[in-house]
Amino acid sequence: MTALRELTRTSLLCRDYVSDKLTDKEICQHLRAVRVLCVSDLENLSSSSGQTALTTLVSLVSRMGMQVALSIPEVEMIGPQPPLTTGPLRATLFAMSESLIPGASVQGDIGFQPDIVFVLGDTEFDRTQLFWRLNGDAWAGSLQMGEIESRPWRSDWTVGSMISAALAANEAFKFAVRGLPLRDQGNDVFFEPSRACGFDFGEITLSQEIVDLGRVDVISAGAITQSALYALLRFPSVRMSGRIFDDDITADSNMNRNMLSVRADIGTAKAQLVADICADRFQFQAIRSRFTGTGTEIGDLASRVLIGVDDIPSRWQVQRRSSGWLAVGGTSHFSISSSDHSSASPCCGCLHPVDDLAGGNPIPTISFVSFWAGLATAVRLLREGVGQPYGPSQQHLWLTPLRLDQPHAAMWLPVVAVSNCPVSCPASRRLR
Repeated sequence: MTALRELTRTSLLCRDYVSDKLTDKEICQHLRAVRVLCVSDLENLSSSSGQTALTTLVSLVSRMGMQVALSIPEVEMIGPQPPLTTGPLRATLFAMSESLIPGASVQGDIGFQPDIVFVLGDTEFDRTQLFWRLNGDAWAGSLQMGEIESRPWRSDWTVGSMISAALAANEAFKFAVRGLPLRDQGNDVFFEPSRACGFDFGEITLSQEIVDLGRVDVISAGAITQSALYALLRFPSVRMSGRIFDDDITADSNMNRNMLSVRADIGTAKAQLVADICADRFQFQAIRSRFTGTGTEIGDLASRVLIGVDDIPSRWQVQRRSSGWLAVGGTSHFSISSSDHSSASPCCGCLHPVDDLAGGNPIPTISFVSFWAGLATAVRLLREGVGQPYGPSQQHLWLTPLRLDQPHAAMWLPVVAVSNCPVSCPASRRLR
């Protein structure tokens, strides 16, 4: 089992920077040789946020083909962590071994010699080896190298814990690339370790016990929307219903980034798979067809729509049919784009008025980049649902997660109406 098929998109993304002399097999072998140790005590695993930080990190790292060891106590899972089954957390994570990428094991720490170590919260760790701590609160997450003052994970809301897990996955990937020859040595700046980094989506004030997002239509059941729903399933008391549109079948090449899928799901319809996994919390109807925007049988779109497709003309089609609010998550190599659009604001056609003809297929992807795009989209939907949307100056987020220790790695931006908008939205028509 070489994992070549499962990691084909990851290898393709690595080729942005690594030497052309490397074969795909050599890239995969190098990724699979990286050994990651995750450490936590009982207190940090006694909250939803602590358990989510650990399970998300293990999934993101495993989907890069890496080896994971756990130095944690056994504890019952507080709530569902799909696609994992419920039960004892440590045993459940061990059972995930090789269920995502062939050869990517999850094991105990006895005799394990880690290359990189991640410690949850204020867990005591007395080894001399360099390590990072995952810290944060309900809405913000951070990663710090070495011994620093930290607090345990205690929050029921899990946005910050997923941020910290994604930051840790960034560092694991950069460690791997530092062991490969680069095409241009000037690019090594992108893969330098971050001594401290973090991100904050902004605090949300929640007054109600149940957060009902109403009807939401989801366009695509692929990596970005799976990551968004993965996050939403970990938000306590969130409910919604709607439809999921996707005509695709789960493939082995999806395992590197589809956060709600495991290898046993290969060959199943993505829309039905996601609807079934979400069924305990969200009532989705699986529409096993591609949304084209031309069929009258689908009726009107819901008042809220999530789009998780990188194909820009497909976004235009959805925007033309939407009369309410929609959020778009996308990726471009190592960067992500997240935006939301109401009927009164500049639309996604104004944001991307020209198709990216250089996009190509297959698209280079990796677990943590797709995850950032989905998480950002999920937060936008939550904020819209509770009446605390981002303002015009934060309508668009452009984020490059590799170096979030740098000041311009994340940029909040307005969306400006353009006269050549391919959607011909109201904001663009007013310019004419």
